[in-house]
Amino acid sequence: MAQHNERSGFIEEVGLLFEGLGVTRMAGRIMGYLMVSDKEMVSFDELTQVLQASKSSISTNLKSLVHLKFIKPISVPGDRKTYYMLNPDLNWETYFETRFELLKRMLMLFKKGIDLRVNKKDKPATWINEAINFYEWISLEYPKLLKKYRERNNNPA
Repeated sequence: MAQHNERSGFIEEVGLLFEGLGVTRMAGRIMGYLMVSDKEMVSFDELTQVLQASKSSISTNLKSLVHLKFIKPISVPGDRKTYYMLNPDLNWETYFETRFELLKRMLMLFKKGIDLRVNKKDKPATWINEAINFYEWISLEYPKLLKKYRERNNNPA
């Protein structure tokens, strides 16, 4: 029973983390359940039962997690159900490179925004300039971090 309570607590903890990241708590709870489930894949019905959530909530959040590429829908021959699993095809390096490209695009838009402002010294302009400063720094540091990650994985200590 203690393991069940620990797993339930973990599922809620992941839910709260996702909520803090701007994703729904239910999406996090789904991820948490998939992480601690002893099954490689779980059905839609199992998720609604275990997480005690409506079909529409589970459906909406599954779509979101599939879109994020965190989970993968699976069809089993001869079974009409769709199952879901943590996406084994997710390459974290590629995933973060895609996010990094979005950050670079955001930096470009911040710069364009500041150029379009008439008042470049007010509080919104200060906010934008701080964002530009931060995103420029990230743009310089991220390639170094990626290189360190690749070196660590190619030459394990």
